[in-house]
Amino acid sequence: MRTRGFLFGLSAVVVAAAGAWAAEPKFEVGTVPGRQTRGARLGAPEMRLSLQDAITTALAHNINLEVSRLSLASAQQGLLGSTGIFDPLVKSAVGATYYEAQSTNQLVGANVALQRGREFDLSLGGLVATGGSYSVGWTNARSKTNSSFYFLNPSYSSGLTFSLTQPLLKGFGTDVTRTGIEVARRSRDISGVQFEETVINTAQAVESAYWNLVYAIDNLKSKQHSLMLAQNLVNQTQSRVRIGTSAPIDIVQPEAAVAAREVDIIVAENAVGNAGDVLKGLLGFENPDDWASTIIPTDALEGAAEHPDLDKSIAEAIDKRPELRQRQLELEIGQVNLVAARSAARPQFDLSLNYGYAGVGGDSTVYDPQTGKVISFTPGRWSDALSQLANRDYNQWSAMVNFSYPLGNHQAKALVAQDRFAVTTARQNIALQRQAVIADVRNAVRGLEASGKAITAAIKSRELAERNLDAEQKKLAAGMSTNFQVVKIQDDLAAAQAAELQSRVLYRQAVATYKVAVGSFLESLGITIKGEPEPKEPHTALKDVRWLKLGADPKDGAVQPAR
Repeated sequence: MRTRGFLFGLSAVVVAAAGAWAAEPKFEVGTVPGRQTRGARLGAPEMRLSLQDAITTALAHNINLEVSRLSLASAQQGLLGSTGIFDPLVKSAVGATYYEAQSTNQLVGANVALQRGREFDLSLGGLVATGGSYSVGWTNARSKTNSSFYFLNPSYSSGLTFSLTQPLLKGFGTDVTRTGIEVARRSRDISGVQFEETVINTAQAVESAYWNLVYAIDNLKSKQHSLMLAQNLVNQTQSRVRIGTSAPIDIVQPEAAVAAREVDIIVAENAVGNAGDVLKGLLGFENPDDWASTIIPTDALEGAAEHPDLDKSIAEAIDKRPELRQRQLELEIGQVNLVAARSAARPQFDLSLNYGYAGVGGDSTVYDPQTGKVISFTPGRWSDALSQLANRDYNQWSAMVNFSYPLGNHQAKALVAQDRFAVTTARQNIALQRQAVIADVRNAVRGLEASGKAITAAIKSRELAERNLDAEQKKLAAGMSTNFQVVKIQDDLAAAQAAELQSRVLYRQAVATYKVAVGSFLESLGITIKGEPEPKEPHTALKDVRWLKLGADPKDGAVQPAR
C-alpha cells in the first residue's frame, strides 16, 4: 500500500540512533573563553547533520556558552584577586624640607633660624594569615641647621624597625582572615556549576530543535503525500466522469481537497524554515550565508523505549543535579560569612610589638661656651649612622595590649543573627531544591511513560486510519461510497500521521527531559566538561593549621567542609 510504504520511508534512516552515539568518542567542552571565532563560516549550501553533529557543533560555537565562559573566567580572576589581601606592600618616600624664620630667643642659636632636611624611607608590610599585620621599615634623614647648639651638624639618622600587631579575639583566625578568599572560591565554583547548566540547557535545546526540524520535514512529506492522495482521487473522478459513471459535480469535492492540502503544504514549508532557523541559531551561525543553508537531519525519530525505575532515578538525581551542588555552595558561603560575623562580635584585644635599632652620624663641632670659638671638629657621614645600625649599638622596643568593646555591641550581634538566618535559609533552600528535583524526576518519568503509551496509541490510530481509507476506496470503486467520504477519511489519515510524528518527537524530547532531570544528560551524550587546572594560590601559609582557626560554633549548625 502506498501509505504504508510512505511511512516506512520516513523511518528508513538508522532505527538504532541511540547506540550510534555511544560508539563515538567523547566530546569535551572547554571552559577557556576566546577560542570561538565570531562570524566564521560554519554552514554549507546543504548540510547533512546527525544529532551528535548538531550538539557538538553547538557546544563548540554557541554564543551563550561563550558568555558563560567569560563569566567563569571573571569569577576565577575574582578568586585570584581576593588572595591579594596577603600581597606584601612596599612603600618608599623621598623628600626634602626647608625652614627659615626669624628667631625670637637666644635658645634658637641664630638670629635667623635656617634648617634644611632630606629624607629617604623604605618599608615592607602586609597581612599575617592569623589576622595580624607586620611591617619592616628603614628610615634615613639628613638635617642641617645654622643653630650653634647642635652637636652634629649636618646630622644623619637611620633607623630599622620591626612591628607586629596581632588580634587575639576580634579578627583572630586564619579562617576569618580568608573569608573573602573562601567566598570568592565558592562563587567561582557556582559559576562553574552555572556553566555546566548552560551546557546542559544548550544541548537539550539543540536536541529539541533537531527533533522539531525532523518533525517539520516529515510532516511536510506527510502533507505532500496527502496532496498526492487527493490528486489521485481527482484523476480517478475525472476518469469516471469521462466514462459516465460519475456526475461532473463529483469532481468539486476532490478539487477542493487538493486546494486545501496545497495550503497545508505552504504552512508546512514555512514550519520547516522556522524550525531550521531555530536550530541554526543554537548552532552558533552568524554569517548571513550560513543562514541560507539547508539542514538535512540524518537521524530518525524511532528509538528504543526506556522504562526507568523511579526510586533509582530520584537517588541519581539527588546525587548528580547541579542545582543541588549550587545550593550547597551557597550554604557554604553563608557558613563562611557567619564565622567572620562571630569574630567581629568579639572584643577588640590586640597585642602590638615594636623593636628596632637607631643610628646617628654627622659633623661633630664643639664650641667654647665663653668665646663661642670652635674647640674641636670631627667630620661625620651617613655611613656612621649605618654602621651603628649594623652593629645594633642602640636598640628600641615597645609592647602594648589594646582593648576595646562597644557596650551592648548591638550592631555586631545583629549581623551574627542575620548571618545565622542566612545559613538557615540556605539549608531551607537546599530542602526546597531537593523537593523540586524529586518533583522534576517524577514528572519526567510520568512524561516518559505517557509519551511511550502515546506512540503506541498513535500507531494504532494511524493503522486503523490506513485500513479505513483502504476500505473506503474499495467501496468507492464499487459505487458504495462518495468522494466526500473518501476525502474526509484521507484527512483523518493525515491527522493520524501527524499525531504519530508528533508523539515520536514528544517521546524523544521526554527522554532528554528525563535524563536532564536525573542529571545524566551529558553523560548519556558522551560529553564532558574540561576545566582548566586551577592556578596555584599564591598565599597558603598556615591556612590548614586547625588551632589557628576560629572555627564554626556547633550551635550555629555551620560546620565548615574540609578543604
